[in-house]
Amino acid sequence: MYLKIEKVNYSNKKESRILESVLENWFKNPKDLCFIDPTMKYPFKFKKWAKLIDNIDKRNDIKTFCIKENNWMIGMGNILIDENSETAQIMHIFVDEKYRRNGVAMKMVEYLEKLAKSQNISTIDLLIMPKNDPAKNLFKKIGFKEIIIEKKTMNTIKFRKELD
Repeated sequence: MYLKIEKVNYSNKKESRILESVLENWFKNPKDLCFIDPTMKYPFKFKKWAKLIDNIDKRNDIKTFCIKENNWMIGMGNILIDENSETAQIMHIFVDEKYRRNGVAMKMVEYLEKLAKSQNISTIDLLIMPKNDPAKNLFKKIGFKEIIIEKKTMNTIKFRKELD
């Protein structure tokens, strides 16, 4: 499987149309939508999603990437980078159901880690829904540790990885 990762931009009309089509197809299942972002209500509304990403991006430096096989988008990942605190947060990782369990998500995470390291980031955090066992298992497998937090945010579990 030859995979290619590319940066995408919601403000680019062509890329936005592609993202809209792909994301609307991926998030037909309310469970998938809840796992990727519990603040989003079903049915999935792309304009609301894009506005959420845009609002985060105005306050921070968020980058969105898609992973493709033969020019077909099969997964995506967002990372929010805070160079001032030398931390990053993986915001969303999602892989098309047909391509899961083939290392696609792992490849995206590795790419985001390399990007973070190149910007002198020392720590990556992420939040996972408690019932999202595949994500918890993946992140534990690649070196993320569960962080105990006093007050859980939106009933999520925080994971952290220190970068070398």
